[in-house]
Amino acid sequence: MSASSSLIVEKLWRLKRAVDQGHCQGVEFIHLNNLLRDPAYREDILDRVAIGGDDELKALVREIRQSDDGQPLMATSRRQTYQTDPAQPRRKGGFRASRVLAWALPVAAAGAAMVGFTHFDNRTVHISDDIVTDTTWESGKTYVLDKKVYVDQGANLTIESGVTVRGERGSALIVTRDSKLFSRGSSVAPVVFSSNQAEGKRKRGDWGGVVLLGNAPVNQPNASIEGIPEGDTRGLFGGEDRQDSCGVMEYTRIEFAGFEVYKNNELNGLTLGGCGQNTIVQNVQVHRSLDDGIELFGGQADLKHIVITGAGDDSLDWDWGWTGRVQFLVIQAHPDDGDNGFEGDNNGDNHNAVPRSEPTFYNVTMVGGGLSAKKHRGMVIREGSGAHFHNMIMDSYGIEAIDLRDEVSSLTGAGTLTFTHNIVANTGNLGQSGTESGDSDDDYGFDEQAWTHTPQAKNRFRVESAMLPAARDITSPSFQPIMTSRQMNAETPPESEFFDESATFQGAINPVSKTTWMDDWTAFPAS
Repeated sequence: MSASSSLIVEKLWRLKRAVDQGHCQGVEFIHLNNLLRDPAYREDILDRVAIGGDDELKALVREIRQSDDGQPLMATSRRQTYQTDPAQPRRKGGFRASRVLAWALPVAAAGAAMVGFTHFDNRTVHISDDIVTDTTWESGKTYVLDKKVYVDQGANLTIESGVTVRGERGSALIVTRDSKLFSRGSSVAPVVFSSNQAEGKRKRGDWGGVVLLGNAPVNQPNASIEGIPEGDTRGLFGGEDRQDSCGVMEYTRIEFAGFEVYKNNELNGLTLGGCGQNTIVQNVQVHRSLDDGIELFGGQADLKHIVITGAGDDSLDWDWGWTGRVQFLVIQAHPDDGDNGFEGDNNGDNHNAVPRSEPTFYNVTMVGGGLSAKKHRGMVIREGSGAHFHNMIMDSYGIEAIDLRDEVSSLTGAGTLTFTHNIVANTGNLGQSGTESGDSDDDYGFDEQAWTHTPQAKNRFRVESAMLPAARDITSPSFQPIMTSRQMNAETPPESEFFDESATFQGAINPVSKTTWMDDWTAFPAS
């Protein structure tokens, strides 16, 4: 490796150390091996640091970019353990040890441990012990969860891009509060959590899913996550730290997960309990979960670029005071299973418990199964939950698009529950909610239709679908809308560090874009 490349490696190490020490807002952790091996990951990190880093870090980014030719700075495949004798012959596909040392020495001089080289050929590693020290699962390997595996005692689990994690029946990955998960794939090499059954035999509920627990506020005393035996303190979550981080999930897929531990106690595809605003969950897909796709219990975790397909119960479920933000969310119900697109609750024991559930949504596409064997609702909001729904497309829900329950009037009157600038489509021949009365009056006479049709709300209702027929294809879907941006009446998302203000269209997919944020990393296997 050239002297200039060696100098880049040294500078990248300095960048990593500074970020890990908290000198860059919005970036908590950098994995050095990925930084050296994966140019796309490196460019993404440099972009983030150029925005959120202090002046010294920004200057370091500029120096790195002046010399970086966008190529891998270490071997990207068939990494091997090299002997330290430079006289040893060069192995096919590798370097002499002298070449390894040539680029590693600047890193060591900066106080770093030399990057390790380990030979692998699609090796499979079985995980049956809890993780209680900082651990990395390496690219090119498959990790099999033999049981419920806890990341505990403040340990961090880092999963490199391209890793596959397979779950045996009864297994799950549970990250306890004070520990963190860093599952950071890339668009071309996502992290994939899946069933350990053979392709063609995989199904919903083959394994348990992923659970992240943190220290952000929840409105349930002594909150403990579903799916973990009562009395096991590793299931506790919640606290006073609104900015708490449960880690990073980026370019990650979770498939065929979610099982019932015992009656009315289930694990979901992805569960977040008390995760705060510094938790990063973006470019994540949950596919064919037996229970909910994603469920959030309290906290302030935000979700961006999320895909939930074929959930066996609700696609997105929240409880106990979740107040996060969501932008660019795709939900697809499958014709054989599923319930609601959204199921939003505050607290079943105390509907006015605080913090009150009040998430905010922009740019959402929700596709029901129409008149399929299993019909669906778009959303059920109840038990005192507020929420704000904007720039959404809700299409083809066979029962009804919206069902509000319990004390709704006080929430809509206070502006805690809003529904504006949305498209509700394919309402022509599908099931329509009638006037509620008697035992069916579960919202004290509140009129959802009048509320959503008020002119100030600027919602639009279509008899025909707003989506291409492929939106209901369960193995090769397309979520591009039929409607053009000129036919849409979208609201500009709020100015903030989270929302993309340029998304002045309805639905999760830009109607004029030839490519989408779903490209490459999502997948829709039937089994």
